[in-house]
Amino acid sequence: MSEAVDAVLTWVDGEDPAHVAKRRAFDPGFGAAGVEATRFASRDEIRFSLLALLKFAPWLRRIHIVTDGQIPSVVTELWADPAMQDRVRIVDHRVIYAGHEDLLPIFSGRTIETALFRIPDLAERYLYLNDDFFLIRPVQQADFFTEKGPVLRGQWMTRAYGLVPLLQLAVGRLKRRGKNWQPVGFKLQQLRAARLVGWGLRFFSIGHTPHPLRRSTFQRFQAAHPGVIEANMAPRFRHGSQFNPASLANHLELAAGTAVIAPSDNTVYFRADVDKPQRVREKIAEAEARENALFICVNSLDQAGAQVQADILAFLRRRIL
Repeated sequence: MSEAVDAVLTWVDGEDPAHVAKRRAFDPGFGAAGVEATRFASRDEIRFSLLALLKFAPWLRRIHIVTDGQIPSVVTELWADPAMQDRVRIVDHRVIYAGHEDLLPIFSGRTIETALFRIPDLAERYLYLNDDFFLIRPVQQADFFTEKGPVLRGQWMTRAYGLVPLLQLAVGRLKRRGKNWQPVGFKLQQLRAARLVGWGLRFFSIGHTPHPLRRSTFQRFQAAHPGVIEANMAPRFRHGSQFNPASLANHLELAAGTAVIAPSDNTVYFRADVDKPQRVREKIAEAEARENALFICVNSLDQAGAQVQADILAFLRRRIL
């Protein structure tokens, strides 16, 4: 396959005093979702995520890092090589929100993801990754795209799953009495995306893995459904009305017959804030031994204990640097 493929990473240094002050100025108050400091914390994960893409997916045309007036130090280092100045690009929120500047600033990853297809000169086919996703083995274009379209990793789930968040909402209101609290679960937002496409009794649930997407899929949906994309681009923090944009694209591709479903066991998932040191060592051993483990996701590294952080960072250094 010769068609160019880009990668898009979203990143923010949430401990930057200027960013902290900006978040505080727009803090929606008690009970809101997605305001926790851990969602913005950085342990330099972007370094490993970016360098892993360059090492294990050298066929990528460009890597776009979408951020809010910041440049990670690893990019500054890479830009010492003039060739990297075009291959690794910084894309400010103001660029993808051109024409919608009144919505800025944005602090929700889900909101920002909705606008990624607006990146100037973005390839038709692109991979979207959070900065806590890491390639750990060489991958090929065919791992993400076929001639038909994207290669999806996940599993089918019944739409009855939607009853669970509704129960959570009822219980949460009783416990919190907070008018801003709403269910914004990862799978619930995928369920909403499936409903936008008209799926019946089930939906395709994706996990924490790189997402292969096509720019034209979003463009066609936006043209056919005016205002839907724009509404999802609006909330500054996560909101209960939002859908998962990658899931929207997946269901559109599935409905059109242009997606291929691959085995979903290519990711080793770390809950760094919950996993105990022994469990982390077991997962590291699994990632090192299992040849079909192409990616890892490390959730909430900033909240992990010192030993867990040290073990995970040592593993990333061995595999990537």
